[in-house]
Amino acid sequence: METIFFDPAATASVLAKAWISGALMSALPLGVKPETLEHGYDAQDAFFKLAGGKRVGWKLGVGSPAAMRSGGLTRPLIGQLQRSRVHASGVHLNLPADSPVTIECEIAFVLDRDLPPLANRQVDAEDIRTTCVTFEVVRSRFVDRKVVGWPSFAADNVGFEALVVGKSIGEGLDLAALRELAETTVVHLNGEPKAKGLFGDAATDPLASLAALYAHAAERGETLRAGDIVSTGAMCAPFDIQGKGHVLSVTYFGKTLTFSI
Repeated sequence: METIFFDPAATASVLAKAWISGALMSALPLGVKPETLEHGYDAQDAFFKLAGGKRVGWKLGVGSPAAMRSGGLTRPLIGQLQRSRVHASGVHLNLPADSPVTIECEIAFVLDRDLPPLANRQVDAEDIRTTCVTFEVVRSRFVDRKVVGWPSFAADNVGFEALVVGKSIGEGLDLAALRELAETTVVHLNGEPKAKGLFGDAATDPLASLAALYAHAAERGETLRAGDIVSTGAMCAPFDIQGKGHVLSVTYFGKTLTFSI
């Protein structure tokens, strides 16, 4: 079988230039375009290093049963969280370009212990220190991330731009709280209700997403670290916004998570 040569550093260089400039590409040049998810994740690792990132956790996307089925995926796509792009509630984000961004309200876990790579690792409640709510801002380096193919989108760190993290809703894993969040959470845009929780096949199961991260880490020889944030994918319906002057907020269990663009 012919071996396909792929240089992840070359792909990472193209993506890093776009990251810095804010420019959007229609697609990666043919000579550096990854053709497999494995190559896409190799390029993601190289891109993350070029971008000067210190990893503080992970993000998952395209993780609902409906989204994976539609996209021909067997697990969610996985990206890495850069410390300088993870923020507390109340932050004002200055984005590098006036291009559309996708807003996703998500459930996140903070890991309580190191988890070395291990095939078929199962989620254990003792793995989880706290649970919290996050806003992920998705801004791909592509004009249309949905048409470039999953390997290119994986190389693009699954479109990660920023994560805004709310206060803990409690220690450990509280399944009842997770259900209540999905049933009651409403995202507001500029003071008006914009998105509610997802249900059925359209909803992401946060524990299934965490298990998918375990499998990904095992395959790539990564140790998940105590203190890592794992934002598990959209809890409420994602939506796009463009331009400046927007305020996003969500209130849950007496807490408010908010940020502005």
